[in-house]
Formats: sequence, C-alpha cells, structure tokens
Amino acid sequence: MLDAEDIFFIFVIANFALGFLFIGTQLYFGYFRMNEILRNLSNSRGVELRRSIMGRDPLTRFFMLISVGAMLTFHQRSIKGGDLDAEDYKHFPRSLHQMIKLSYMSALFGGALLFVLWAIGKYMGWLK
Repeated sequence: MLDAEDIFFIFVIANFALGFLFIGTQLYFGYFRMNEILRNLSNSRGVELRRSIMGRDPLTRFFMLISVGAMLTFHQRSIKGGDLDAEDYKHFPRSLHQMIKLSYMSALFGGALLFVLWAIGKYMGWLK
C-alpha cells in the first residue's frame, strides 16, 4: 500500500517528466516548426520585436516560443495590447495553435504544481 510520501514522490517524478516533455516539445517547435510560426505571425508586433534576438541556440528559441505561447493563449489581452495582430490570430493554423497552447498550459500547470509540491513537502517535513 502506498503511503503519503510515496504518492508525493510519484507526483514529483510525474512533474519532472512533464518538464522534460515540455522541453522536448519546445525543441521540436523551435527547430522544426519555427519558420511556420513566424510566417503565420508576420504582422504581429510582439513577434517582430522578439525576432531580432532569436538565434540558432535553444534558449532564444525557447524565449520566442514562450512569448508566442503566451500571446496565443491569452489572445484577447495580446490583441488589445498590440502584440498580436487579430488577423494573424484568426488565420493561424488551428492544429499548430492547439499544440502550442497545450504545451504552454502544461508548462504553467507544471510550474504551479512544482510550487504546490514544494509547499506540501516543506509543511510535512519531507523537504529540508
């Protein structure tokens, strides 16, 4: 039978697995789908401003993808703020939009879960 510490450990391992999955999807989007993403968001000011710092390295591509994920997930705010063009959002490929949004939301969930697990571990005395 599993006790509370075992269940906590399972959640921690699952959260790290989610993190590795997120990194894998970001690498995929960053190196295999980035041109398509940038082409479909060519009129968006937020993408154009960040395009100049994007290089071939994973970190700047991750930054670009996280920015695009935030713009597509919170599209009303991004359109209102001028970072995302309404026509770009309307014509963005639906399947790619859903994959980026799912990846972004799972990263937000994983980050929040990490803080919750840390707080529970500290409270229960499992973490020093």
